[in-house]
Amino acid sequence: MEMHKTFSWMISWRDGGFMRHAFEIGCLGLGILCLFYYVGIVSYAGITTSFAWIWIVGGAVLIALSGGLRYLEEHPENFLRFVTGAVLVLLLFALVIVLLIGSRVFSAMRTDGLYMFSSSASEEGNRKLLPRLAWSDTEEDLDYLIVLGAQVRGTKPSRALKKRLERATAYAEAHPDIILILSGGQGADEDISEAECMYRYLVDAGIAESRLIKEEDSTSTQENLKYSAVIICELDSDAGAPDGELSASVGVVTNNFHLYRALLYARAQGFTNLCGLSAVSDIGMLPHNSLREICAILVNRLRS
Repeated sequence: MEMHKTFSWMISWRDGGFMRHAFEIGCLGLGILCLFYYVGIVSYAGITTSFAWIWIVGGAVLIALSGGLRYLEEHPENFLRFVTGAVLVLLLFALVIVLLIGSRVFSAMRTDGLYMFSSSASEEGNRKLLPRLAWSDTEEDLDYLIVLGAQVRGTKPSRALKKRLERATAYAEAHPDIILILSGGQGADEDISEAECMYRYLVDAGIAESRLIKEEDSTSTQENLKYSAVIICELDSDAGAPDGELSASVGVVTNNFHLYRALLYARAQGFTNLCGLSAVSDIGMLPHNSLREICAILVNRLRS
């Protein structure tokens, strides 16, 4: 009964004409915008773009909510008021979650310097679900640099992968002693592995072959870091510790929207001396990529 009263209070549409109409129009406008954005995504990046369907679903829900609110104004039955109130509460809760996780994702947008977990996050270890990142403008020398793979189109890097390789090339040129681990397997629609594609690109960019190590078995970000950790332990007997922690200084290169999740996964693999190098990304795809990251982090944290 109390919950029913709460919902009824939240949507007293007949008593708040301006707010009611503004909310209806807002939901309708956002819903249409989601659908148009979906069209833009598939036109720019292709119909196979992962997670693109979320914009169709989101647009449909918002448009349906707008229609439901209009119908409720004309047919103010109690049951419909309750259902509409429940949907609004769920949307508000989802918005809070998106803003909370999104604040972490967007904290790694700068593409200069290094990112690392703050000291308090490091001390708390994996117990903290959403640790904060700290940024440093000093790019210190690292032992290893893990370059995370992304889609390969034929034998050429995709836009996202090329941005990662440009960032890795710049860092490797400034730090000539670092070893680069190129991590990424071969997808069904790729002619070569992501690691091989990165290897060719970096060799063409002037990076010595002796500094490049390919990891071609991974099929996900978690596997990228898991298998890269194994390689580091095999290369450097001092890098691994008996308790599973990796003491070697390691950097992870990926696009800015992806960096926070990558560092979470790396920390879970035992990397203790860890930092991230953020590469730029397509601004038009940033809303989509960021939402996908937020959902992936939410699922991972719930499982943790």
